[in-house]
Amino acid sequence: MNEQQRDELRAKAGDFKMYSLVLFSLGAFFYFGTMIPGALEAAKKPFALLAVAGCLAAALYCSRRAARYVCQLEEENPFEP
Repeated sequence: MNEQQRDELRAKAGDFKMYSLVLFSLGAFFYFGTMIPGALEAAKKPFALLAVAGCLAAALYCSRRAARYVCQLEEENPFEP
């Protein structure tokens, strides 16, 4: 693996970490919005909770993807800091 490919993997890992952080915080804000009394009608609450679950699932996917890229980097050059 050459240096350009390693730089791409580092960039992808950083991007996916940032995506997971943003999606996790978005899901947390959606969840807090469902707890506010009177903010949502009872009929709309399940849809909001599905949005929360979707955000958290996407955050988990992005986090695992970032970890996969980091593992690929470590396998290629385990002694690089």
